[in-house]
Amino acid sequence: MGKDVYIYYSGATDKTGGLLAEALGVSGGRKSPGTKQKIVIGWGAKTDKSVSLGNATVLNHPDLIRANRNKLTALQMMAKAKVNVAPFVAAENIVAELGKKNTNIGVPLVGRTNYHQGGANFFTCLTRTHVNEVLAVLNNKLKKKGYFQNYIDVKEEFRLHVVDGKIIYAQRKVARTNMKDAHVEDQMDKIKRMAEKKGVTIDEASLKFAMEYQGDKLASPDMIIKSNTRGYKFSSVKLENVNKSLASEAIKAVAALNLQFGAVDCVIDPDGKAWVIEVNTGPGLEGTSFTSYVNAFKNVINKILTPAKAPVNKTGPVKDSNAGPKTNKGKVKVDADKLRMLADMLDQADESEADVVNKLAARMFGNG
Repeated sequence: MGKDVYIYYSGATDKTGGLLAEALGVSGGRKSPGTKQKIVIGWGAKTDKSVSLGNATVLNHPDLIRANRNKLTALQMMAKAKVNVAPFVAAENIVAELGKKNTNIGVPLVGRTNYHQGGANFFTCLTRTHVNEVLAVLNNKLKKKGYFQNYIDVKEEFRLHVVDGKIIYAQRKVARTNMKDAHVEDQMDKIKRMAEKKGVTIDEASLKFAMEYQGDKLASPDMIIKSNTRGYKFSSVKLENVNKSLASEAIKAVAALNLQFGAVDCVIDPDGKAWVIEVNTGPGLEGTSFTSYVNAFKNVINKILTPAKAPVNKTGPVKDSNAGPKTNKGKVKVDADKLRMLADMLDQADESEADVVNKLAARMFGNG
């Protein structure tokens, strides 16, 4: 398996991507594997141009990952496939849309940049004035394209992991009891990793002091952005307890994006309706979630690399309708009674009857 499979990841997903490659006993890296691999697994692979992978069987092609990274494009694809996503509109069309009499777009809204990760560039717009202010930020400060989406009243938020059309692991977001410690740990890890990639040396004691100072200001979990840094964590959920409608929407979302796997962020509103927020192609994994992906990928890889066996005919071999009774070696089985009767007939037959007897013998032994 090792030489035939390659896990293609990026700088933002290299930690889990590298561990997956190690656990599966396959190769992996940030560079394109070229066109010689049999199987390529795109683990959040970040590319700017189209990638050629030859005749490989690809799970999450980098080109599709790139399309999904544009969250507006992803929403358009999911909406076209009738996945339950909240109504949305490109930022450049929001003013005109809000001016229409018949529209399904209205405040409160959430403003986002087309490319975002985690809780970055998340703008809550309670009024049209807020919308105009966010437009100014997008156009003048960030100079990025974005979109606006109807705010969903979230009762419960989940992350459902889909591989090969099945839910393999489920998580629910719950409030942390140790917000400060979680914030410090998460932010320190991110900053140290960023500094390492940039070649910057950081004094860990000073970094910890700064993060703890920020952590002391966190009064309670954020009610809008339920991210790790804002007081939330994922808690595992038994698969049999996953809302069926939510599971169905998650599977539809991955398929709508032409992906073979993904971690689907989705929610249930107070009316019990399921909504999909987005699909992640390179989620951070640990513990049971990591093991679930390893096992799921092993199954998919084995299915691809192992040739299908010829179907077994459970009704037995098909017999030639013209063939007589035969032994398991293919020889004619001699019936003693028929043989004795034939001998008597030959003894009694005259020369003119011999031909008839010979034809009868052939029929009796399956050769006529």
